[in-house]
Amino acid sequence: MTNQSTRTDNQIDSIPFERPKDWIRRRDAPKPHHILPYFIAGPENRLSAFVSESLAKILPDANPLLLTGTTGAGKTSIALLIAARISQLLNKLTPECDLITSEVGASSEPISNVLYMTSNDFHREYSENVAADILQSMRETIQQSSIWIVEDLHHLQEKYSAQEELALRIEGRTLANKPTLLTSNLRPSEIAGMKPDFCSRCVEGLTIPLQYPGYEASRQIITELSMRHDLTLDDESILHLLSLSTAKSSVRELDSIIRSLVLWSKVNDAPLTLDAITNTYHSASHQQPITLSRICALVAKHFKIKRSDIRSHSRKQSLVRARSLAMLIARKFTTKTMMQIGDYFGGRDHTTVLHAIRTTEQRLKKDRVLSEAMEKIELELVS
Repeated sequence: MTNQSTRTDNQIDSIPFERPKDWIRRRDAPKPHHILPYFIAGPENRLSAFVSESLAKILPDANPLLLTGTTGAGKTSIALLIAARISQLLNKLTPECDLITSEVGASSEPISNVLYMTSNDFHREYSENVAADILQSMRETIQQSSIWIVEDLHHLQEKYSAQEELALRIEGRTLANKPTLLTSNLRPSEIAGMKPDFCSRCVEGLTIPLQYPGYEASRQIITELSMRHDLTLDDESILHLLSLSTAKSSVRELDSIIRSLVLWSKVNDAPLTLDAITNTYHSASHQQPITLSRICALVAKHFKIKRSDIRSHSRKQSLVRARSLAMLIARKFTTKTMMQIGDYFGGRDHTTVLHAIRTTEQRLKKDRVLSEAMEKIELELVS
């Protein structure tokens, strides 16, 4: 990261994504799918970049740490990155560790775990434990966790008992100098149906607002995505693409546009023109949401089979090939986990989905008909 004293107004920070090595996820919560291996932060997200690089100095005063921002702004990725770096500090894996261990109560023993859950997980477990009269067990698990991440606080709207319990758990961990990371689309005080005590408890530490990338960050992201997709875009094309956007776009939306441009080039077998970029941009910007259901429908339509057959348990070879292709496209174009994709396509497990995807990737290298089918389905998907 660039030295703060030499920073310019348009400085871009690239922060490599990290995940905690030992993290426990409740209810098989999905791991984030990173389109790029790093978070590109312009002036609009400078605070998140500073915090990620300066944890040793600010952590004692940043507990709990609340990340806010709309869906796709990067809250989960930044939360996991910060959790990973806190773990390193507590484990004395970084030079700055001595600045923090005496203040956050770290012991000489290695960190045990990072507990990750969504607010829906918390509410569900809380309700189940109250009904079973074993709430103390849940409380001890939370209190003993070295780092605790709770996502999507906005889902606790009007769930007052869960809010009270969560506020108490946050308070207990803060008193014990144990880091707690929270995420929410909005500050809790801006959400109807949130208790004042809960709202105040969530913002006692540090609040970091995350935004979609601004102009300079978007330019860098488009450049990076173009290289990753092997798409040649000169400066004029990049600036033209940026000029088409009337509002900030998420990384995922920018990636969708770049992939649409790649498909246009393949289908038309021609270099991109400014008119082609304009038309493709508007098509991609107004496309239907990419869902498993839509992918399944397009694959079924192309192969002239029933959607129910693709989702069935049939091992007929033609259906297996279509189903496997649908799984590969789903993995490429959505954030669904292997388990979620498998559940949709007939209740298949993670290993089966992974095998189907890898087999299809190998087949695409040799089977031109299948490769052309995938290109046509993808083009229709992003049109």
